[in-house]
Amino acid sequence: MTERAPADAIQPTPWYRNRWFWLVATPPVAAVIGGLVTVVIAVRNADSLVVDNYAHIGQTFAVDQSRDQRARQLGVTATLRLDRADGVVELTVRGVPAQALELKLIHPTDAAGDRRLSLDPDAQGHYAGRLGRFDAFRREVEIASPGQGWRLRGELPAGTTQAHLAPS
Repeated sequence: MTERAPADAIQPTPWYRNRWFWLVATPPVAAVIGGLVTVVIAVRNADSLVVDNYAHIGQTFAVDQSRDQRARQLGVTATLRLDRADGVVELTVRGVPAQALELKLIHPTDAAGDRRLSLDPDAQGHYAGRLGRFDAFRREVEIASPGQGWRLRGELPAGTTQAHLAPS
């Protein structure tokens, strides 16, 4: 027959070596860490607000299209050429006298990817500027004349270097 060791001779294992502790504690600890990581990601990558001219009317929202209608009345059209490698922008506007313009290249999902540029005409009424190196993603294009109260909107498809804009 085998002899049993006295009860005081058995040494209990420390808590951190007990596999049952880890089996029970791991899921709640992982959930807390996952929740904290999710909060950090959500705070750092918050969605940007949609930017356009909205007028709050009662409980509904309506897009202010007065500048688009003004461009239609004036017969404004434009051609935008963009060298994506150098970021050089050339713009030709027809239908209105040359004035300072604002060019916006709007990333469809990330406001950090938006580019804005103020353009002044040269002696021939052509516009040129530099945005710096520019990626090949699709952009919404908006050309506006604050002084004349019109705007043109369009799209610069991914990988292309030219866009023709007309009133919508």
